[in-house]
Amino acid sequence: MNFAHYIRLIKFRYHISFIFVILGALILADGPVYTIISPLLIVYLSFNICLYGGLYTLNDIADIESDRRHPKKKNRPLPSGKVSVQSAYFFAFTLISIGLAAAYLYFGKSIFLLYVFFILVNQIYTHIAKKMPYLEIIANSLTHPMRFLLGAMLVTTRIPFFLLLAVLFFAFAVACSRRIIEIKAPGWEARSILKHYTASNLAALQFVTLSLTIFVLILDYPAYLAWYSIDIALFLIFVFGAYLPGPVMKFYKYSFLN
Repeated sequence: MNFAHYIRLIKFRYHISFIFVILGALILADGPVYTIISPLLIVYLSFNICLYGGLYTLNDIADIESDRRHPKKKNRPLPSGKVSVQSAYFFAFTLISIGLAAAYLYFGKSIFLLYVFFILVNQIYTHIAKKMPYLEIIANSLTHPMRFLLGAMLVTTRIPFFLLLAVLFFAFAVACSRRIIEIKAPGWEARSILKHYTASNLAALQFVTLSLTIFVLILDYPAYLAWYSIDIALFLIFVFGAYLPGPVMKFYKYSFLN
């Protein structure tokens, strides 16, 4: 057994999304920043490494046939046969169990239930929504405001609804960029849902979400103005930067095509 193949199933390249957990904790924190370092570390290990490491593995099992038809994804541990499906199931359920147990023991019922809700949303996306154009983008984006909420729950009982909407719009636009990159890449036919999208339609949706983000900023003004400014700046970089040759496009290709 080559443990490196199992490490690849955890998909560390996706862990950049943990920034939403960090932002949720930082923006809503009332006390000193150093007090949230330990909870964030525990969440990273239990949520990103364990819970989502298991979920990513289950997703790869579900996608194994389409990945085998893709010129790059066929080299992933499962479609290449470097990890067996049976071993992958055991690996996934072990990680998920550890993640849930850690959430309950360290943080209690509320965050444990949020972890369970992540599992539910992920499995709905994998087995139902993923087969439906546009709904799959919404379902794929929904976990990002949930990550922001997870960070907020570490430091407060307040639910920042407008901030959650801004994160959802950003995540939706980034998901559109991912599809634009995928439909232009060789082997896109391996993922049949992509035939329902065009780059122009996805770009139009991105402009809509940017407009909605600005509208939310106006509704919530002047609260969290600095955060909204950062959000819009990141929107412009990571969404519209995907249309230009450079580091953003390279990041998308590395993250989603390998």
